[in-house]
Amino acid sequence: MNPANSRKMTARLQAATASGHPILVRLSSASGHGMGTALTERIAQKADVFAFLFDQLGMAASTEASKKP
Repeated sequence: MNPANSRKMTARLQAATASGHPILVRLSSASGHGMGTALTERIAQKADVFAFLFDQLGMAASTEASKKP
């Protein structure tokens, strides 16, 4: 698939929304369809989606080390 198609669709979504919130598009030449994607690439995809979601929800990262007095 031509990556320009995804970029065009993203631009159309941005133009069509009145919310002012960003549209997430993630393009990767290393991924396939379903089981054709390596585990490391699937993990990276999920990490990107969660990072975007957490940013949009205003969630801060916390660790066990930061909770200790």
